[in-house]
Amino acid sequence: MTTLEPQFDFQGARFDLHDDADRALVGFLLSQALYGEATGVFCGKSLYTAYSLEAAKFYVRQARQELNHLEMFADIFRKLEMQPDPPHWGIKLLASHNNYYPLKVLMEHAVGEGMVLDIFRDVLLQTLPDDDPRVPDVKKRLRVVCREEEEHVAWGEQETVRLLAERPWLKTPFYGLVELQLLLAPVITRAFSKRFSGHPVLSHVPRFVDHVRERVMAQGRRLGFVPEQRPGVLGRTWAMTWGIALYVRSQFSRSQSKLDKRYLEELGFSAS
Repeated sequence: MTTLEPQFDFQGARFDLHDDADRALVGFLLSQALYGEATGVFCGKSLYTAYSLEAAKFYVRQARQELNHLEMFADIFRKLEMQPDPPHWGIKLLASHNNYYPLKVLMEHAVGEGMVLDIFRDVLLQTLPDDDPRVPDVKKRLRVVCREEEEHVAWGEQETVRLLAERPWLKTPFYGLVELQLLLAPVITRAFSKRFSGHPVLSHVPRFVDHVRERVMAQGRRLGFVPEQRPGVLGRTWAMTWGIALYVRSQFSRSQSKLDKRYLEELGFSAS
């Protein structure tokens, strides 16, 4: 399945870009995307802790792509004649950079950018109205972003699997953190929940939130840190406690360079 094939069906529902209320909703979504792309540039910090030449090349490429995405979303705002809104506090939390590499890989790349891809592909590409002459160019830009976001998610998944093989103890806190992160999704959508009933697009949002949760859990099972059977309340609480503890510990983490200690081996020379 490619990034352009939706995984959730909005059943033909569209926003009306001539309606002020709908324009405000689209502006809210695009504003959160703009903030996410701005903070995505922070991936350049990860060059210092890049585990390998492959990782270093990825972060150089991603930083360039995130800068391009930032300009693309600015162009979309200008084309739709909108002004960006301040980011929602939940988006600020979800998009915050983490210096602890395992958490950055999981929460920012595998899970975080996967949820960003859900919004771009399953919401914006489906619900922006094709009969508006400005929209085809907007969607063309969004498709470029989707393809590159898919690369970022794939990298996060690859690195998560590698890290879990090296440090199996990360499975429990990883699971707890994903449970915690998914608790934020309803909080963010609550900002416009009063309009759910009767709105052609928003009436699908509760089902879409459930879809995202199920997809992320399936992703976690595939990567090996989400249990096949969801634990009971005590099990989830224990995992979330571990997750919070790891997150708090990560805030005091000091970045340590890796590539300068591995470059000879990475280049095919003897490190002796």
